[in-house]
Amino acid sequence: MTRPLPDELLKVPHRRDVPFARLTTLGVGGLCRWLFEPTTELEAQAFVRACAREGLSWRVLGGGSNLVVLGDVEGPVLRLALPKVACREGRRFTAPASHGHIALAEAAAEAGLAGLEFASGIPGSLGGAIRMNAGAYGREWIDVLVRYRFLTPEGELVEKAPEPGEFTYRWSFLTGGRVVLSATAELADGNPATIRAKVAEYREKRGTSQPLSRRNAGCIFKNPPGQSAGRLIDQAGLKGLRVGDAEVSPEHANFLVNHGHATAAEFAELMDRVQAAVLERWGVALEAEVEIWRDDPGASLQGH
Repeated sequence: MTRPLPDELLKVPHRRDVPFARLTTLGVGGLCRWLFEPTTELEAQAFVRACAREGLSWRVLGGGSNLVVLGDVEGPVLRLALPKVACREGRRFTAPASHGHIALAEAAAEAGLAGLEFASGIPGSLGGAIRMNAGAYGREWIDVLVRYRFLTPEGELVEKAPEPGEFTYRWSFLTGGRVVLSATAELADGNPATIRAKVAEYREKRGTSQPLSRRNAGCIFKNPPGQSAGRLIDQAGLKGLRVGDAEVSPEHANFLVNHGHATAAEFAELMDRVQAAVLERWGVALEAEVEIWRDDPGASLQGH
């Protein structure tokens, strides 16, 4: 930071110089110089309003499962620490953005509510899942989302139903300073044993097809229309390609894994090499599905 943070902002619970290796599933990155962790919606609102008044750029961090950090981040980072309590009202299930995504799917299964089975193997926070319209096995969040609460870039609280165009494949309009606070899913009554079996089936599929024994950030690249990014990378002969401790997983080519001591520079180089090879071999420009953070004092907030 080139200037001191305002006193009002410093009243929000925060920590200094936290390694991103401890904040992300990939375990790569520099230091988070200012990590703000509000425990209430009011504290989150105070953070956003203070940053808006001061013209401060900032970022929001969820469970860190869809994020590659390339270096230190000097500006404020917001990570919600709201109580992780889910509430049921009939067939509707509501939870705060900080709730674990997998834990939410399991809670719905225990309650005998069907519809979130697809989420059972997707790590990270609920807020991050909503922000990127996470999905798997032919389902995504917009299929069950009926209400959500978020803060505008000015810190105003909005609660609404989703509208056409707000959510598409691995994208939502919840960027540019908007922060998800909670979400409500409309589910269906079902047999708890049957739902739990489906959850177990999806988790087993994920465990046998993905490199869960190594630190990773999930699928690195979006699937091009009508194609599989993992298949394109695999058929370009890139499985096992390694730069230092960063490697294209031999199990699933769209996963780049950390063997323990990978650096941000190694991951950046590996991603570039994969994109270049796929473009040369297939003429397809792969687009990152993960958020990529580089320190940029002029950057706007990026959700995750």
